Formats: sequence, C-alpha cells, structure tokens
Amino acid sequence: MKAALVTADGRLVGSTQRNLTTVHEGETAEQDADAMWDTVVDAVRELTGGHPDIARDVAAFGVCTQYSSIVPVDAQARPVGPMLMWQDQRGTDHCFEIMARDEGAFMTWVERHGIPTIGSGLSLGHILYLQHDEPAVHAQTAAYLEPMDYLTARATGRITATQHSTYMFQLCDNRALGAVAYDDDLVKLAGVDAEKLPPLVAVDAAVGTLLPAVAERLGLPQTATVYSGTNDTVTVAIAAGAFTPERGGLAIGTTSVLVDPVDDFRVDLEHQLFSMPGPFPDRYVVCAENGLGGRVLEHVLHRIVYADDELGDHGADDAFAHLDATLAATPAGAGGVLFLPWLRGSMAPAGDSGMRGGFINMSLDTDRAALVRATVEGVAHNLRWLLPHVEAFTGHDIAEIAFVGGAARSPQWCAILADILDRPVLALDAPATAVARATALLALQRHGVLARADLDTNVPVAQGYEPDAQRRDLYTARQTQFEAAYAALLPISEALT
Repeated sequence: MKAALVTADGRLVGSTQRNLTTVHEGETAEQDADAMWDTVVDAVRELTGGHPDIARDVAAFGVCTQYSSIVPVDAQARPVGPMLMWQDQRGTDHCFEIMARDEGAFMTWVERHGIPTIGSGLSLGHILYLQHDEPAVHAQTAAYLEPMDYLTARATGRITATQHSTYMFQLCDNRALGAVAYDDDLVKLAGVDAEKLPPLVAVDAAVGTLLPAVAERLGLPQTATVYSGTNDTVTVAIAAGAFTPERGGLAIGTTSVLVDPVDDFRVDLEHQLFSMPGPFPDRYVVCAENGLGGRVLEHVLHRIVYADDELGDHGADDAFAHLDATLAATPAGAGGVLFLPWLRGSMAPAGDSGMRGGFINMSLDTDRAALVRATVEGVAHNLRWLLPHVEAFTGHDIAEIAFVGGAARSPQWCAILADILDRPVLALDAPATAVARATALLALQRHGVLARADLDTNVPVAQGYEPDAQRRDLYTARQTQFEAAYAALLPISEALT
C-alpha cells in the first residue's frame, strides 16, 4: 500500500508504503478490509505529520486500488467479511450456471459488457458466492464494493461506485460511456440481489468531503474533496502519459500490464482484450492483463536462488540486491534457457487458467545466474507476444513505452525490455510511486487545479533505453520459440493441472 502527498504543480512532497497481508489457501485469497483501511490511515498520517504546512492546504483526495476484489460492507461502509481478492476463484460455478440457464447469456455479455460470465476471480463470481454460499454475510451486507469504492466510502461515509470501478461486476452496458445505472437485463440474468449493488455516479464524480473524524485521523482538512476511485490499470495509463499519441504504458509489479487508450467499445475474445471504461468520461482503456510479471522473478529469487529449506539456508536480506549485476554479467539469451512465466495460468494474448510454465532448454552449463536472466527475459517475451495484439485492437501504433512499477528501478531490466520489445523504453522517475502520484494528479485535475493536458506532460522520465540492433535477430528467433512453447505445452499443462 502506497501513499503520496503531491503539490498542485505535480511535485512529489513525500511518499510511504506499508505491507498488506494476503491469506492464500487453495483457490481462496483474502485480505482484512479493516486492516487495509487502518494501513491507509497510518500511511497518510505519516505524510501529513511530516509536512503539516502542506497537509493543511490539501484540497483533493484520490484512491487507486486493484480491482476484481470484493468487500461486503454494512450501511456505514464497515466490512462484514474479508475482502475476496482477484486471485480468489470462489463463485466461478455460479457464473457458469448463468450460461447454463440461458443459452444466449454468453453473447449477451460479450455484446453489452465485453467479458462473458466465466468467473475465475472476477467480481461477479465473488458477489454470487457471498449471496448464495455465505447467506449470513449476505444478510448483513448493504453493498458489495471494490476496494477503491470501499476506501472512498470509509473516507466520506457515502457508498458509491462508477461504471469504471464496477467493471468486473459485469453488470453495466459498456457500449456507451457515462452509465449511472446497471443494465437491468444483465442483473436479472445474473440473478444478483440488486439491493446490494452500490449506486453509480459519474466516473469523475466528487463523492464528498472527508468525515470530520476521518479528517482528524488523517491530519487533513475536512474540506478536502474525495473523488471517485480508479483501478491500477487505468491509473498506469495516467502515470505513463499513455493518452499521448504513439506512447503506451507498461507496469510490471505483481503482474504485467500494457495500457493504451481505445476510442470505442471493442472486444477481442480470442486474445482476451477488452475496452474498459477509463478514468475520463469520454475514453476507454484497453484491458490487456499479461499475467504474472515481477511475482515470478520474486518466486525464482526467494524459492530457488536464495531459498531457505531442508537443503540449507541460502537466504539473503535483499534478494534483489545483485539483480542488475547478475543480468549484466549473463549473456543475452541466458545461455539458451527459455523461461515461460505462466506459473498461475496465462492471460492475454492467450488465456488459460490451467497453463503452467517453467524453464526449458536447460543444459549442464546452466547456472542460477542464467535462470535469473531467463526469468526477466521470459516476462519480456510474454509482453512482446501481447504488444502487436494491443496495437491491432486499439488501432494505435505504440512507438515508445513508458515504464512504471518497481521493476523500472532496474536499468538492466529496462534494457532487456527495450531489446525484446524492440521499442524505446522510458523509465519514469520514482517509478515505484508513479501510480500513487498519478492518482493525486488525477484528483487535482478533477478538482480543477490541473488541466487534462497537464496530465500528459507531467510525466517525469528518469532515463530512456533504446533497443540494441545487434540483439534483434537473437530475440526475434527466441520469440518464435517462446510462442511455439505455449502451443506445445498447453495440452501437457492441462493434463497435469
């Protein structure tokens, strides 16, 4: 969880972050929603306490979170159960029951919303699970909220949502932007209890000012206006300046995601690309989730390179400390090893929850440094597979890519991305807090302090990385085998998983 204090001209005064615990058990994944709110309060209080003169003039408050995660709340916006995270698979059976009840349901959702009712961690499945399988929780629930709407409700006392924030509810007709009501047909077909759905407001609405008690806890004025929340995908687009022609945005955190604006409602089921209502009333953003990104490197470093297990304690205080030196010392192509990053299923441009990855083409010469380089290259190859499909979907060429997220702090990772994507990569300044800063800038724009054009120009670039032409042929050849490996291993993965 990250918090940022930003001035009216876009200057980052300060930032801080806190850990949030996700409890995994089988196909379930939960967070404590009360703990999330307390963590937000603690982080904001640290910033306002350290900068009281600036804090007392704060005019706007914005929230950005992950999405496809549901918090059941009472009428006071207090959680009556844990938050079901996007990794949580519960409710998938109820989603498939929708299509079993009505043979036209699949195409109804594709034509109106974009995404069919497949469950697999989407919010609609979470809502149906709580409604049907947790009746005690459902009875106490006044509204089901995505985390950004939950936090704005805790801050203001007003329960709201938007066409954008409820995208994974799958209950709005997205063929036109500006919806402030759910689609009656979709609600009826889904069998959702409509009384538990939060009222919709405009995507850029002022939800309200801070509750007096909340303002006191945060160290902010009661007059600070809280604006409708956004999800991390569209906020990456703002952080990267992706609404600028020929620039795309890339974030590699837990997952990898490419972002670019879309002019109208479109659906590409084959490659799992969709038009998501964006942060502005007149634009969509492509929903192009590439799957696990930084999380797979973290897994390799912590569970293989620096593991602490029955074989011995090889732990390191900072598993990423030698990453750049390792990448620089290991030749391009990782000695022939190819890493397939589908450790929890694949997503766009080829989605299959049963797909699994790993290292292929290892030899007796393979060492752990080669495995680390292959992991970073594999994440980049997965993005290169996605990139042309995103360009075809949006109709926009992406001539350069602005890079945000913790991975953008690694010069070697940036250089590898530029080489494999064959595009200039712009690493943003303070990339780990770029999305938090962009959330603040969007709130300032909605408050009238900044113009919309200011968001595109207020994108500080720390360094640019050009593709190395000498590596183009190598990586192009390996890209062909990377994509071939998916097709070859898919039936094996499906049989094993």
